Amino acid sequence: IEMEFPAQIRPGCNPVCDVDSPTGLVTTHSLIIEVIVAEEHAKNVSVRHAVPTGAARVLRTQFKVMVTERGGLGVSWDEEIPPMYEDVPFSPPGYKTTMTDYVGEELPVPPEEDLEHMEIRD
Repeated sequence: IEMEFPAQIRPGCNPVCDVDSPTGLVTTHSLIIEVIVAEEHAKNVSVRHAVPTGAARVLRTQFKVMVTERGGLGVSWDEEIPPMYEDVPFSPPGYKTTMTDYVGEELPVPPEEDLEHMEIRD
């Protein structure tokens, strides 16, 4: 017996793609097919008048289905995965600790009446 049927993921439902990351996150998809085969007794004259015998078998099988994004869209998974703990550098980065005086033109200072005054409230 051979069967063929179309299968798809509904567009717009945003499925999770198959993932197997080094951090232990694993997502997989399987297509499970169950077929019930029932035995019937029929005379050679007419197949339409078959009589069920009561014997039946359930056949079940699984197929691994790889779910991915369409090719050419978005950024590859390798570029989207967050950094591993050991890949993150020590923080914060070191800063220059010596200070030097400003060497250059003197900065203009506006007259005091042009400055906006602020009130301090308790």
